[in-house]
Amino acid sequence: MAWGAIATVTLAMLGTVAPQYFVEKDTSSVTVNLSSIYDFSFDLYRQLSPKGRAENILFSPYSIWAALAMAYFGSEGDTKIQLKAALRVTDKISTLKLWRKLGMKYSENATTVTQHSLSVVNRAYFDESLTLRPYMSKILHSELKLIDFSDLQESAATINAFVSNTTNGKIPTLLSPDDLVYAVMLLINAAYFKGTWKYQFDSSSTASKQFFVSPGNPVDVLMMKTKTKLRLVKSTELQANVLEVPYVGDAFSLLLFLPDTEGEEGLSYMVSMLTSDSLLKVTNGNDEAVMIDLLLPKFTLEQIFKDDLKESLRNLGIRNLFNASLADLSQFAVSEQLVVTSTIHKAYIEVNEEGTEAAAVGVVGSYARSLESSEQSFHCNRPFMFIIHDKETNNVLFIGAYMKPQT
Repeated sequence: MAWGAIATVTLAMLGTVAPQYFVEKDTSSVTVNLSSIYDFSFDLYRQLSPKGRAENILFSPYSIWAALAMAYFGSEGDTKIQLKAALRVTDKISTLKLWRKLGMKYSENATTVTQHSLSVVNRAYFDESLTLRPYMSKILHSELKLIDFSDLQESAATINAFVSNTTNGKIPTLLSPDDLVYAVMLLINAAYFKGTWKYQFDSSSTASKQFFVSPGNPVDVLMMKTKTKLRLVKSTELQANVLEVPYVGDAFSLLLFLPDTEGEEGLSYMVSMLTSDSLLKVTNGNDEAVMIDLLLPKFTLEQIFKDDLKESLRNLGIRNLFNASLADLSQFAVSEQLVVTSTIHKAYIEVNEEGTEAAAVGVVGSYARSLESSEQSFHCNRPFMFIIHDKETNNVLFIGAYMKPQT
């Protein structure tokens, strides 16, 4: 399994407002727990998911949250109030401590853990023409970078190189020079993960089987197969079965959500019932591992959101940030008022037998669709939702739905 994700917000100049200074203190006592932003993840999923269409979806809630958190640090007035409510945070200082502590954890993880590769980096690019508040270099002490946005080609190349390096080449290009017209600031969170299944799939068992996009509408897809003990949760609240497939080291897992009812109705109900409480019941439960016959498609997804992300965030209550007359990001710069002019989010995920790229030989065949999972079988041969979950911090790194094979 490998993924990369980028969230950016692009800002332009408008006017001037007075600031209110803040800075984080010691973060040693901060408990890193992001379960409070589960609802941000699910609300955004419901906004971004295609309505009435069987389309795949993939994005990183944490990546978007982390980029917007940087905007929150520079906000005031109603802009701050709206960001605070949507991001499910309490105040700037505690949010900065959490944001900083989480960044430190992932940075340490990237250099010390050998079972998987994880890299999460925040970056705030400011145009060289801006006169920044002096304390911004303290708040964003390792993230702040000056750049000449008037040189569209060079600035795009610099940012794309950073993105490509952080995501190990999985996202080689995030934006074009045209995306930076009028830009004076760019807030980026880049994440990359490459893990190995704790219980790997045998590539010799991978075969072409039927995936039912809808009842009575099968298509052939390469389906991976394994039989091992895994934690299965039967959620009456979600009306779905949830399977936890761990990666080596047990810090991260893939959560697979398969609705009890086949078709759009079952998936829509399950998604509508996803909340912080319902996910915590799944992840914090005491369900013991049972022997599972697992079928899972071998797939790669890549998706980019631009204006649709901005509109979704507006629908979540973040309105002033994108309004030239109302945006208040006065803590960033001395003599300019800033406004978010664009949003970009790009995500990539690959699922195969080992968790990394691997070759597999398919054998043409078919398999009966699974209408519901028993304690012995969990067959993802119909639309399902998935979450890449950081178990140690309750962080939703990725969320998506596999609705149909890509052609």
